[in-house]
Amino acid sequence: MATLHGKNSMLYMSDGTNQAEKISEAAEWTLDVNFDEDPDPALGDSWKTRLKGLLEFSGSFSGNFDDAQDTLWDASIASTSAKFYLYPASGQSGRYYHGNIWPKVSIGGGVSGKETFSVSFTGDGTLSKIPA
Repeated sequence: MATLHGKNSMLYMSDGTNQAEKISEAAEWTLDVNFDEDPDPALGDSWKTRLKGLLEFSGSFSGNFDDAQDTLWDASIASTSAKFYLYPASGQSGRYYHGNIWPKVSIGGGVSGKETFSVSFTGDGTLSKIPA
């Protein structure tokens, strides 16, 4: 596998009820995998030990605001989690990450620059990688 350039990434998301669609104008993304840690001490230990707990994922994406795309807004106010698909390289459609997310949306703008959006999200269940 070669080193990838972010310009070829694609991001798809549903609004919680409809089919996932490409998020237009997305320009940056992050995907983080984390887990709980629980202390596991015993009498006589000199060093801390820990147990790995439940996995979780979160992330963010941002870009130029497109007021014709309602998916971000609809997903942020939906009562169900949204489907999320991230293709790090658009030319490799068989390699991607997917799961369900709870997105939080921010939109900003002003007289001195373009309008932008940002989304932070937490995962709802498993983050899968294709191929596994």
